[in-house]
Amino acid sequence: MSTKCSSAESPNHKVLKTVGYRLGKTIGRGTYSKVCIAVNDKGRKYACKIIKKKMAGEDFIEKFLPRELEIISDLKHPNIIQVYKILESNDVIYMLMDYCQLGDLLEYIRDYGAFSEEKSKFYFKQVVDAVSYLHNLDIAHRDLKCENIFIMWNDQIKLGDFGFARWCKNRNGKMVLSDTFCGSAAYAAPEILKGISYDPKMYDIWALGCILYIMLTASMPFDDVDIRKMIKTQLNKTIFATMLLWTEFTVSLKKLLNALLEPDLNKRLKIEDIKKHQWFQEGPLSKIKQLLSLSDTILF
Repeated sequence: MSTKCSSAESPNHKVLKTVGYRLGKTIGRGTYSKVCIAVNDKGRKYACKIIKKKMAGEDFIEKFLPRELEIISDLKHPNIIQVYKILESNDVIYMLMDYCQLGDLLEYIRDYGAFSEEKSKFYFKQVVDAVSYLHNLDIAHRDLKCENIFIMWNDQIKLGDFGFARWCKNRNGKMVLSDTFCGSAAYAAPEILKGISYDPKMYDIWALGCILYIMLTASMPFDDVDIRKMIKTQLNKTIFATMLLWTEFTVSLKKLLNALLEPDLNKRLKIEDIKKHQWFQEGPLSKIKQLLSLSDTILF
C-alpha cells in the first residue's frame, strides 16, 4: 500500500514547495532513499528520489553519489530516465526525474507474467539502445536489473538508477578495470562473484542476458542462494542445456542468450554485436519470407 510523502515528515520538504513542487504518494523505497510522486504548478507529475544523507554511508555520500550526479547531468537519451532538477538541503537530496506510470519491469512481469518473444524483443531493444549509448560514452551502469528498468504509459522503456555507474577510462584515456562488487548477486557475472578485477562494460552485457531471460520466463536464470554453486553453474554453462529444450523460441534468440550469458569474456558479445544480432533483424515479416522461400523451393 502506498503512503503519503507528507511535507510534515520533514521540514526540508519545504525546499520543494518553494520551487513549485508538492509531494504525493510514495512509489518506491530503497535502503537510504525513497521515491515519491511530485507534481509541479502545471500539474505535471515527476518521480522525486529523496536521499537521506545520514542514512547513507560515508562511502556513498563522498564517492558514489557525486559520481552519479555528475554522470546523469549529461545523459540525454529517449530510453534513459531524464533528471530535470537536483535540489540539496543540509541532510536531504532531491532528484526530480521522469515519472514512469507502469512502474518497473520486475513489477510488470510479476503482475502480467512472462512476455512473448516479440514483446521481449520490443522492450529489450530499447534497453540495448540505452546501454549502447552509455558504452559509447565509456560509461558502465554496473547495476542493470529489472528493478532499474521502468516503463512509461506508451511502453517506452527508461533505464534508471545510476548509483553504481562509472567511467570506464581514466583522464588519460586508458581503460580502467573495476574492483567494487556492485549491483545484485542474481545478475552478477562469474568474474564479479569470483572477486577479481573486471571489465564493467562486460558486466553490463551479462546482466542484459539475465534481463532477457527473465522477460521470456518470468524467472531468474541463476539461483543466488549459494554463491559457490551459482558460479559453478555459470561456468559449466548448465543453462545452455535448459535453453535447448525451449521449443517455443527461435534459434536466433537462443544463440543471443547463449552469447550474453557466456562465462568466457573473449566469447561474450559486446554491445555493438548485440545491436547487429540476427534476432533483431527477424520478425513476423522475416518468418513469412522464410515460408515463401521454402514454398518456392517445394513448388519449383
